[in-house]
Amino acid sequence: MANYKDIHGTTVRNSAGNLSGAKEGELFFDSTNLDFKYQFPAKTSAGAWRTGGNLNDGKIYLAGAGTQTAGIAFGGQDPSPSQRFAQTELYNGSSWTEVSDLGTARSGLAGASAGTQTASLAIGGETPTASVAVTESWNGSSWTEVADINTARHLLKGAGTQPAALVFGGSPARALTENWNGSSWTEVGDLNLGRAHHGGFGATNTAAIAFGGESSYPPYDNETESWNGSSWTELADLNQEKAYLGGFGEYTSGLSVGGILGPGTVVGTVEDWNGSSWTEVADLNTTRFSSGGAGSTTAGLSFGGGTPADSVATEEWTGAGADIGAWSTANAMNLGRYNLGGVGTQTAALVFGGNYPPGDNFGAQTESWDGSSWTEVGDLNSGREGIRGAGTYTSAIAFGGNNPNNVAIAESWDGSSWTEVGDLNTARRSTAGAGASNTSALCFAGDLLPSSPRPRPETELWNGSSWAEQSDLNTGRIIPGGTGIATAAICVGGYDFDPNVSAKTELWNGSSWTETGDLNTAGYGLAAAGTTSSALAFGRNPPATQAVTEEWNGGSWTEVADLNAGRNGLAGAGTQTAALAMGGSPPVAGATEEWNGSSTTIKVLTD
Repeated sequence: MANYKDIHGTTVRNSAGNLSGAKEGELFFDSTNLDFKYQFPAKTSAGAWRTGGNLNDGKIYLAGAGTQTAGIAFGGQDPSPSQRFAQTELYNGSSWTEVSDLGTARSGLAGASAGTQTASLAIGGETPTASVAVTESWNGSSWTEVADINTARHLLKGAGTQPAALVFGGSPARALTENWNGSSWTEVGDLNLGRAHHGGFGATNTAAIAFGGESSYPPYDNETESWNGSSWTELADLNQEKAYLGGFGEYTSGLSVGGILGPGTVVGTVEDWNGSSWTEVADLNTTRFSSGGAGSTTAGLSFGGGTPADSVATEEWTGAGADIGAWSTANAMNLGRYNLGGVGTQTAALVFGGNYPPGDNFGAQTESWDGSSWTEVGDLNSGREGIRGAGTYTSAIAFGGNNPNNVAIAESWDGSSWTEVGDLNTARRSTAGAGASNTSALCFAGDLLPSSPRPRPETELWNGSSWAEQSDLNTGRIIPGGTGIATAAICVGGYDFDPNVSAKTELWNGSSWTETGDLNTAGYGLAAAGTTSSALAFGRNPPATQAVTEEWNGGSWTEVADLNAGRNGLAGAGTQTAALAMGGSPPVAGATEEWNGSSTTIKVLTD
């Protein structure tokens, strides 16, 4: 390929490696690798589920409406036949808040599936003693009773909006369909197959879909019907016969979510409706039946339901082709290793130390990352594993570890070589670190093997010349993830005093640690990148090495796209939107992955 300087009549920019400031669709020249490259949106090849904020109370047979960032959930019951909920909760994209209750506590009710957080309907349902015909209207702050449906029933489904809704099916009147005009209900054309425990949704009272359910068990049903404003027409069947369904969407696009295949067989299977047929897509992370739902095929919610226990879990759906963060494989390190240290950014990073096969070899090797490849640079003075660090690829500090005994050694990196500096006050391995340079860093947690208790809460602050003990973590732990700066750090995961695998998150404010929102998946040996308000945690163990990635918004963690390969004992660098995952095991490898949270990626332009 020609050199950049040989190319005439172009307006592409030259960059030694990937161009960090490239705009979407921009072509540039990588003068290091002699490649033309371009930046483009990273899209999911298929839809995916990630964990959202939990409901305040677990429940089944609830109803919902709204969107992924503005959902509403109401009614439901717990496993007790006598317990019914009047509770209403609103979702803001990360958490649920309780608001004004329904006037009538009930389960098995329907919602106008296209309703909103400020305008919805709660229709029918069941109290502990009987089916009800009650309809209530939500105005954004409270519920008001309006005209009853003509026939009391429960386990029905709804479509449409507050001023124009449809309800269909349910028990005992399984084929009955009723139309709401904003003030009263009118009976209209029956379903071809009467059913309860079915799924259904639609954007209006003239365009809806009903699917699955129970007509006469056994077996359950897979039939699908569409409503055109006057009658129901049979369409393509679900791929599975199932009942107790959740779902959300519109007449031409939606999802069937979870359900029951038979006695005791709760599933997390999800099917995508394209207006004419169903396609199986990514399963729920938590199997469930009779869940609530809201949103669309590109951005939806599934919440509550039975697992078979009543669940508080919320999952967010990101549909096929939507922008989400993703990991991509980059060039591997020269030396594969785990329990290593790492600092820097996605385009300028440093890794050092670690353990590498065969057997236990305590590495001193240091490698520098330029955004596209790794280069071996000056070794540590003392090889060790379980080492951690803080800073940048030109100004870093590495501390602790073992070789094979715990050490307090600290070394400072000036961009070309390491120099031993003041020791930690407590010799330990498997700590976590945060900091901006070799003159300002924090070391916290760690392992004092063979002493007991092993997991440690100690925190030490580096000022460029010495370490000073600070306030302890609330919970001592081994191999947590850590990121941030010396005055604002985050510690996440690890295993604690019992030892239990931990999901705990603690935030450092410069003087003390505060416990905050837990990880969705507990683990140790994970890595982290970012700040106390915007971070990423990735990799972990046990029960097996995991690829789980979670995103921190300052208050809670949300599961996002997994690493391409599960691993623990890895190192991390960068930010929530541009992170680097380096090394880890098993297998012991120099694997490097790049996280692109802005949903863009760089590709080489081939002939």
